[in-house]
This record gives sequence, C-alpha cells and structure tokens, in this order.
Amino acid sequence: MGLPLASCLRQKPTITSRIIKWQPGRITKLLRPLPLYHPYQKGHIMTETIFQIQDVVKIYNTGAGGFTALDGVSFDVQKGEFLGIIGKSGAGKTTLLNMLSGVSNITAGKVLFTPQKTSKKNQRNTLLSIGDMSQDELSVWRGENMGIVYQSFELLPQINLVENIMLPQEFAGKFRPGISRERALALLDIVELSEHAYKLPAHISGGQKQRVAIARALVNEPSVIVADEPTGSLDSVTAEVIFNIFARLVDQGKTVIMVTHDMDLAERFSRCLLISDGQLVDELTHEPEETAQEEPEAQLIKGHTGSLLANLNTETTHDTSIPAVSLKSVVKTYVNAAGSFTALKGVDLCVAYGQFVAIVGKSGSGKSTLLNMLTGIDHPTSGQVLMGGEDIYSLSESQRALWRGKNVGIVFQFFQLLPTLTLLENTILPMDYCNVYPQQERPNRARELLKMVGLEDYMHNLPANVSNGQQQAAAIARSIATDPSIIVADEPTGNLDTRSADVIIRVFQELADQGKTILLVTHDPSLTSRVDRTVIISDGEIIDPIVADTLPSLDHPQMLYATHEVARQVYEPGTIIIRQGEPVDYFYMIAEGQVEIVGSRETAVSTLTTHEFFGEIELMGDEKAISTVRAGQNPVELSLLPKKEFFKIMTDSPDTSAQIMQVAAERREENRARRQLEATP
Repeated sequence: MGLPLASCLRQKPTITSRIIKWQPGRITKLLRPLPLYHPYQKGHIMTETIFQIQDVVKIYNTGAGGFTALDGVSFDVQKGEFLGIIGKSGAGKTTLLNMLSGVSNITAGKVLFTPQKTSKKNQRNTLLSIGDMSQDELSVWRGENMGIVYQSFELLPQINLVENIMLPQEFAGKFRPGISRERALALLDIVELSEHAYKLPAHISGGQKQRVAIARALVNEPSVIVADEPTGSLDSVTAEVIFNIFARLVDQGKTVIMVTHDMDLAERFSRCLLISDGQLVDELTHEPEETAQEEPEAQLIKGHTGSLLANLNTETTHDTSIPAVSLKSVVKTYVNAAGSFTALKGVDLCVAYGQFVAIVGKSGSGKSTLLNMLTGIDHPTSGQVLMGGEDIYSLSESQRALWRGKNVGIVFQFFQLLPTLTLLENTILPMDYCNVYPQQERPNRARELLKMVGLEDYMHNLPANVSNGQQQAAAIARSIATDPSIIVADEPTGNLDTRSADVIIRVFQELADQGKTILLVTHDPSLTSRVDRTVIISDGEIIDPIVADTLPSLDHPQMLYATHEVARQVYEPGTIIIRQGEPVDYFYMIAEGQVEIVGSRETAVSTLTTHEFFGEIELMGDEKAISTVRAGQNPVELSLLPKKEFFKIMTDSPDTSAQIMQVAAERREENRARRQLEATP
C-alpha cells in the first residue's frame, strides 16, 4: 500500500479559503475528446532510460515469518513510455510501484533514477539511487519528479476539491494563491469536474474522488506519473476518460507507469510487464498478436468457494410477505458553504429476500449514497428506509449499530481493515463485537471464510503485507462473518483481477441461492447478466426497469427522461387496449403479463409478453391501428409513452430508432402475410 497523503502533513496548510469567481469554460479546455489510444500507432521513439530496476527484492517480516513480495525483479523504463504492469491480486504490482516511488524500503537490489529536472543537489541526467536517499531527500525528490495516484484517493475531507489539488504545491513551497488556484481549476476541467470545484469530498462519488486524486498528482508537473489501479473503481465511460488523460500526458513527453489487473488494457500500453508471485514472467510489446499470451494469467487464481457455503447457517425464517428492503420517497440533500446538492430524489425501491440485485450507474449518479441509506450510515433528508419491515431510522444510533452488525454485511469500496490485526483477526472481529457463535468456534469459521475467498495462505498476514485486491477479498469474508441476512457491497470487484472477481461473484450467487439478499453497486455492465435484477440510477433517480429492459440502447439520461414521461396502467383480462381503425396516441411497453393481437375472426393470432412493445407502426406511419390489441387471460400492466416523447427518444437515440424500425418492418411483413392467409377461401 502507498503512503497516505494525510500522514505526510508536516504543518497546517496555509491555503487561503477565499473563493475567487470562476466559471467553467473560462480556462481553455486542456483536453479534447480522444480516440482509443494505441501507442504502436503513434510511432514513439524512446531512447533515454529514466528508471533502472536491478535485481530488486522486497521481503516483509510478518508474525508467521518473512514474506517475499518481490524476488529479483529487473527492467528499465524509458522516458516517454506508457508502461503497464499487469498481474493478479497479490502478484506484487503495488509493492513494485512503492519501490519505484521510494515509499517502501528495498530489501536488496537497486532502483536508479535519471532526473529530468535540475535541483540544488542534483544535476539533470545524473543517476540517483532511490534506496540510498534519506526520507527528507526522498520527499523532495518525489515532489519534484513524481505524481502518484494511489488506489484509494486519500483526499482531505475538511477542504474542498480545489484546495485538495493545491496541497502538493503547498508542501513543495510552490504555492502562489492566484496561479495555484487557476491551475487547480484547469486540472478539474481536464477531469470534467469543474462544476464541483468547491464541494467537499464527502459530497461527490467515489469515481469523482479518484479523478480529483489524479488531478492532484499532476499539479506539480511531474516528469513521471505512477498509478496504482487508477481506473479500477470507475465506470467504463469514466475509466476511458482517465486512460486517455494518461495517454495525452505520454504524448506530451511524460512517463506513465500504470498498475492494473485488466488484461484488456495490455495492448494499449507501449509495453506491458506481466508479474506473478513477485517475479516478472512475461513482457508484452505493443504488437497486437502478442497480447493474446495469457498463459501466465491463467494460473493467477487460487480462490475457490469449496464446501464452505454448505456449512453456513443460511436457512431463513423471514416472513416472505415483508420485503427485505423497502425505500419510500427517500431524499438525500447535502448542504455546504457552496450551496446544496440533492444526491437522491424521491427514490422508491423494493427488494425481496433472496434476490441478488445490481445497482448500476455512472460516477456521481447516487449509487454509494443509496447504499449509505440502506446501511444506516447516513440519514435520509426525508422518506423511509425499511429493512425487514423495520424503520431503521426510528432506532437510536446505538440500536442501529447493533442492528447493522447482526443483520447487514457491508463491503466498502475501500476495504477498511484494521491495520494492526491480521486478516484472521479482522474476520473474527464482527463475531466478537456482535457476540455471535461460541467463542471457540469463531477462529475456525473465520479460517473457512478466508479459505473461501482464496486467502488460506495469507490469514496470518497484516493488511499492509498483502495486496489491495487481497484486502478487498478479506473484507468480503469479514462482511459475512456474522451470517447477516442482507449484504450490501460497494464496488466489491472494482479492485480485483478478472478471475478473482469471478470467484467473488460466484460466492454472492451461492449466498443468494441460499436465501441471502445481495445488493451490489457496480459500474461493470458485464455483471448485470449474473444477477436476478438490475436497478439503474441516474442523477439521483431510479430508472423505470421496463424502460431500461425494453429500450436498452438508450443511454441513462435518455432512460431517465422516458421514466419521467411514462404512465403505468393495468388492464383487466380481455380489455381492448387498441382497436383496429382507431387512432393510436401511445407507445406501449409491457411491464407484466401478456397482450393478444386479434385477427379478423376475433381470435388471437399472436401474443406479446413482458419487455416487448407495440404501437410503433401506427406512430411512425401516422396511421390508424392496423390490428386490435387486448389484454390476455390475466391482468396486464403497461407503461405508456406519449407520442411526442416517443419521437424525441427516436430522434435522440439512433440505435433505439433502428431497433424499433426493424421490429416494425418485421411486424408489417407478418401482418401482410396473415391478412393474405385470412383472405384465402
């Protein structure tokens, strides 16, 4: 793990709190939209070595003996290179970055650096040995040469985003109120957060905090940027923006070294090193055909579910007529000196026991705020939160803490393990706190939980001596230690390699199969196919699931627009919804049940069911109804989108328009063929 910014503070910051008037757009945009970045198309020529890593060894001393995190690692880094370091959780990636940045001491070997800037002590192009520098010298060297982006962003909570970005200039003695603030605002413009400049970190999302941390790393104009999983906790759109920011910096001559577990990024670096068990096992160049060499990666996962779940007490005695989770008109508004911000806007949500629900949305959409409401961590401004039928905000703080410990397992985006306890002790802790299971059984249960997430060989390690991904896996084991009925997880796989993430999702699936209720916040759209239900949140509101399922090509703001405009209506069995020859004013989406298409002989010739739609032919052709449509043998619930709003989404979303037009063309042909058949004697 890296050195938290807060631990580096030597004196009270003197940055002025005066807010100067500034509007987005005043500063010229420093970053334009970029195409997908592929260095091998750029023709970079890198001839100057900036880092030399020579036989580096790192051994951590633990209570169970020494643990070798790096074992004889050697490679060079060229000036202007975009270097990727890829490997599974625990491979040694973060330890390697800590060696390069001088955050952690080297056990053996050398890290040599060629300065790109002159200072009082060092001349440009004179080799420096990182391991031979004092802590004070390292601090000055890092401030002059390196921008560091850690996996957890470490923003100071009591100062706003602009002031957080200016902190490195304060520490380096380069702070100039007007110039520093102007640069901080420009960097916020780059990461598309200028409208949030004067908010406190608590009032923005996790993904937005990571972007602020990246902006802060750039403020001193370092020649080298090292980044530990900078896109790991971001949605795919935001991650692409961040990756392209780094790519543009490489184009400008910066050297970027990025750790990631995402093999899909391998071909997008100018060079990629594959690390496993503390050793370099392969080097992937930028040639596309070489990026398919994934054999070492195939051996990177040890985690397994084993037979643990069969031993868990997962029998439920819940009243199934009462939802596990029920939110009613929940509003959450944050207020600070810069004004107010409403993160949740009248949210209604109902989740049954045993459901595995994914909550998805872009950074800043309100996902994490919603989880904070469910866990009792943060109070709603208005509305009700019922968990198992109990209004948790009618409880006192101490009652709510006890309720949470016994009934809800929480997996935070940044694991929050106690640093002085081993992984085993961290997992036992909730059982001790809530006094569940006989005391002599708790260690064995904790061991089985850690084995389940692939940490049987690391259970006696302190958190600092395992990777961030392994810490997250331990946090998941801890979350189910008390056998809670509800588990809420905020991006639990965001910091894990693909195979480790797959293990975690399979654990959640098995828990849901045995009656647990799982609420999983994620930005990864691929996970939605593995859950029972997906809830999409956009700008603090939940999107109508029928809109999302029926028209999946809409983007989230377009879905939210349609959600605002649709009306729900229930039709009793046999009720005529559209009569042949009459005008059609709505686009109909089926929420539940079936409708029948009626032929000339008043018999049903076809049926439509949930997530299908009708009415599009008449609306697009400005025609009267070509067929009669009636409710089926059971009540049918429909979402009705008015004609004007239907044409707006058709105009705004070419993909949705193409989808609907294709269905309409097929139906016209079917209708023509059917009428020919009916006309045959």
